[in-house]
Amino acid sequence: MAQASDTGTEADNPPARRRRRRGLELGGLVIGIIAGVSIALAFLIPARHHPSVPIAPSTHAPVLVPVPAGQPDPATLDAEWIAYSDQSTCADWAGGDGVSAIRLNATQLAWFFSDTFIGPAGPTTGFSNLSGFVHNAVVVQTTTTTTTGPGSTFVTMTGGGACTGPGRPGNAAPVVGPPSAAPGEGSDRYWDEDGIAVGGTVVKFYTHYLARSFPFVPVGTVIATLQAGQLSEAGRGSQYGAVARPGLVRLPSYTPPSGGTPILWGAALLRAGNTVYIYGVQSPNVQVPGYQLYLARVPATQLTDFKAWQFYTGAGVGTWAPGQRNAQPVQPPGSTLSVSSGFSVIQAGGRYWLIQASPLTGDPDITAYPASTPWGPFDPARGRLLYRDPTIGLHAADDYRIMYEARAEPDLSTQDTLVISYNVNSEAVTAGCVPMADFTNTVTLPRFVTVPLAAFGAKPVGNSARSGPQDDPRIVPQNPSQWFDAWDYPGTGCPPVPALTSVQATPSTGKVTLSWPDAGLGLRYRVYLQGPGESGGTPVATATADSATITRLQPGRYLAKVVPVNFKNHTRPAAKVTFTIP
Repeated sequence: MAQASDTGTEADNPPARRRRRRGLELGGLVIGIIAGVSIALAFLIPARHHPSVPIAPSTHAPVLVPVPAGQPDPATLDAEWIAYSDQSTCADWAGGDGVSAIRLNATQLAWFFSDTFIGPAGPTTGFSNLSGFVHNAVVVQTTTTTTTGPGSTFVTMTGGGACTGPGRPGNAAPVVGPPSAAPGEGSDRYWDEDGIAVGGTVVKFYTHYLARSFPFVPVGTVIATLQAGQLSEAGRGSQYGAVARPGLVRLPSYTPPSGGTPILWGAALLRAGNTVYIYGVQSPNVQVPGYQLYLARVPATQLTDFKAWQFYTGAGVGTWAPGQRNAQPVQPPGSTLSVSSGFSVIQAGGRYWLIQASPLTGDPDITAYPASTPWGPFDPARGRLLYRDPTIGLHAADDYRIMYEARAEPDLSTQDTLVISYNVNSEAVTAGCVPMADFTNTVTLPRFVTVPLAAFGAKPVGNSARSGPQDDPRIVPQNPSQWFDAWDYPGTGCPPVPALTSVQATPSTGKVTLSWPDAGLGLRYRVYLQGPGESGGTPVATATADSATITRLQPGRYLAKVVPVNFKNHTRPAAKVTFTIP
């Protein structure tokens, strides 16, 4: 019987990966995620289940980041999440998108995320997926004071199944997921939209997407309600196994006569006194970026009562009617303003402003568009550039990075300064279709920028936005011939598997060492062996390096085949070699 030795196996030849501001060698096979509403690829592996064990006490030290006095500091906000990711355990958030915050009290914030890595994700481990990967999660941040200064503790809440103690495996579920009674919905995605606190209740909107490959198909809206007191208590409890179980309200799904997707409510919320304006988006064609904008309103205390909603019935008219079948787009016909996934509407400088990242893939801009009323129309000709991220672009020098879902964060802002959060990801994949997230976590951490409210005054002011340091590592420029833009390969998101040109065999008594040219970064190689008197071939090894040693071979003539395989199990025809074991 043939057996692969320790040369060239996946476990013993880990790929080199890089973490934020560190160069590391990581053991084992790590599966990466390219996540987010506007991202084409999503990969995950199921985590191991674990027996029921008692909840362990928290051992998390506070995340200590210097906090400058005065206005909100984007560098501090960035640094908190960098630190939390780097020290994450098997029960902690380690990266994610869809970020938005809701204040629970003077010392606590509830942070909501869509696609979320669960740690550990440390300097010597990378993303372990010990507790899996979830399509949404909540992180409760509690500010505290230690002997060395102010800091924060973080507790990640899932829908259950995360590890219950240090190093224990788990299989985390999302906070908002398909009902257990619905067969076949296990991989459906629920990604978070906007939310607010009403009294002691946190009301958060989620968009439901069917379980299928990109482009993701939205089918409706779910409202989740969570008690602020329960979130607060969880934030002061154990870091292990924290669970959120919200109440869920499923809104009736309605698609306009023009076709496309249903109207997806809760993309943005604006509170004006006792009234909440609920912005919805609808895409006549899911293949085309950008959405049409719809609007409803309701008293804040009736936000979850869909029958109490009134819907805006026509651009420029300002009339309202019950029943979402009466809803009409906010922007007039022919408007050039296309709304992105993830945006906000705020009131500032005597006007209303729609703030968003550009819906164009690879655009680095966050822009605000004015209107005189909450129901618009928002003027694309008078848009004001708020911030341009210098790290974003569809070029190798930019790591093929994109930004999306820029949202105002009112619960982080002050009377003088607006905080905006946004997400960053990368379209880069290697020759073996391994995503950027397998090499660095900098594409999965939230980013922040601050803008003075004076920027929304009657006269435009100079670009005075502030951001954190732009010192993320650049991975693609180190080996640009081995990296590709996934969007250049519709359907698979992968470049063609490179051909393997040859295989060399070095036989000796009872074994053979096979070697071949490295065909590309991130490729694996399946080794098949056909022995004396056999037909076909038997798989004997999978290698991540350019060689493998097969042992326990009987004397005779053999045929070896080596097949290059990418991250999504696409293959290329094998290279072959014959050899004789003496």
